[in-house]
Amino acid sequence: MGQLISIISILFGAIDLFLFGAIGILLLGVVALKPKLFWPALIMAAVGGAGFMIKGYTFIDEYFIGCVLLGGLSSMSIGAVRLQKNKESIRDFLHRWIFFFLIAYMIIQSVRGILIWESLEKFRWVVYYGMLGLIVLMTTHKGFPVPSWRKISLIVSGSTLAYLILYLSHGLFTETVRGISRFEVQPGEWSTTAYALFPLVIAIPAAIFLINDRSYKYRWVGWTTLVAAILAALYYLSRVAWLVILAFLFISLFKLGFRKVIFFLLCFLLIFSLFFGVGSKIQLIEKGSGFFGELLRTVQSIRFWEGSTGIDIDRKVHLQVGFISIMEDWKSFLFGYGFRMNGLVISPHLKKLYEEKGFPELAAKVKDDEATEGFTALLVDTGMVGMLLLGTNFLFVAGKIIIRKKNPYRLLLLLSLVFTFLWLPVINMVDIMLFYLLIMPKGLLLQLSQYPANL
Repeated sequence: MGQLISIISILFGAIDLFLFGAIGILLLGVVALKPKLFWPALIMAAVGGAGFMIKGYTFIDEYFIGCVLLGGLSSMSIGAVRLQKNKESIRDFLHRWIFFFLIAYMIIQSVRGILIWESLEKFRWVVYYGMLGLIVLMTTHKGFPVPSWRKISLIVSGSTLAYLILYLSHGLFTETVRGISRFEVQPGEWSTTAYALFPLVIAIPAAIFLINDRSYKYRWVGWTTLVAAILAALYYLSRVAWLVILAFLFISLFKLGFRKVIFFLLCFLLIFSLFFGVGSKIQLIEKGSGFFGELLRTVQSIRFWEGSTGIDIDRKVHLQVGFISIMEDWKSFLFGYGFRMNGLVISPHLKKLYEEKGFPELAAKVKDDEATEGFTALLVDTGMVGMLLLGTNFLFVAGKIIIRKKNPYRLLLLLSLVFTFLWLPVINMVDIMLFYLLIMPKGLLLQLSQYPANL
């Protein structure tokens, strides 16, 4: 049985390689021949490729986006697209250059990490941040047509819907056909749940936009995406996904209207009953109270040590250890230790802090090169300068969203921006290119804030 499972895993790996390779080549060719599809292809690559893994590595979104960029460069080389300088405000100018400074700083830190590790594998990060810089260079100049606010919402929502269907199908197939728990193949065949569901940070507001659209087809895509997100959050027991879904829906209650809110509640109750059983009322109440009790404990654990268990404790300790690690000298405080050095740096501090907090069993499990969450990783690797550059980009995006007074969905977009940042202490997702596409100049959040200007 074990050999059969291994053979199936190898077979799926080969199929994945072939399919992903073919999709990348298709993206390259389509964008090269039809430059107007550059933005749709970029969005689909960033949203739809976020959580896939091949042999434990999450580089599919990078590969897809790389193919889109090559397609765009090909169209420029044959004269189909010519980049022209775009008129921009002082705010846009400053945002663009702050983002470029962030990219340049990250490339320097990546080279620093290569020299320390003496490993050419780390060159991936030079390419990674180089591609992000190229995206900004290509998108902040006139040349590649930007879809309307409405079309971007549809592309984001539709891409996420396809992605969630694959995610759910993979889990169901793994458990029903292969006889393996859906969590045993994470990470490996698929990334961990918190990592895989990061696209919801932009997909949920996009789906809400579509639900209020005048077109029946657009509304159908919005509702289907929302239902798929609820299914995925329940099936994979993702607390962070549920907190995001509930927060967005609470904020948008007045935007959706009474009938749509009732319809959503009926959908929620139906899906909830399917997952937790439709048995006796007492059993359903017990399971429901346990589910929402866990969500409440998750929120409370942000402030209090008491009641924190398992991964909640890990995240708190890792957050504290990041600041402790960079306080050793002024150079580390300002510039960190170099990209991907965080695991080696935080390990001794982790052991000490776990013991001080009364968790000797967790201290004993700490490795010499311990994995950590995104916030701590960036803080230790790049120091306060890196975090300041990153935070400044968030502030620029927030400011631009706030001044769009004609956009009735400003609060949803601001909430999306907040969750984008708050995802960093949850999981290490600094290699998800969608993260940077949300905060870059002319990025997804800023394109959605253009309502109704770019209809």
